Amino acid sequence: MKKILFIALTVVTFNVGHASERNLDRHEPKAAKIIAAQIYSMLGEFKIPDDIRGSKAEVRIAVDTGNYLRVLSIETENENLAAFIRNSIDFEKLNRGTFEQGIVYRVPIEVKK
Repeated sequence: MKKILFIALTVVTFNVGHASERNLDRHEPKAAKIIAAQIYSMLGEFKIPDDIRGSKAEVRIAVDTGNYLRVLSIETENENLAAFIRNSIDFEKLNRGTFEQGIVYRVPIEVKK
């Protein structure tokens, strides 16, 4: 009987510890998601040219001092898309959030047809 009580108490203790651990970081959005959402809204403000529709790109960016975006590289087959992205978001200020310097964020971008 003592063994069953000991096992039950151990299981309850580990379950309570595991349940409380999951609740700690539930409401903290990740910096990459915040940056991606702001980039998508920045790109949506401009008229999309027809020659870049259906193209894809992977953009590597970093956040400079003062929360300014710096485009490091753009991997795409469409040079017009690369120029559009660079002209639209390079040196633009992010609206909210504090981001770490020195971290390179990768943001996939696909322009719908």
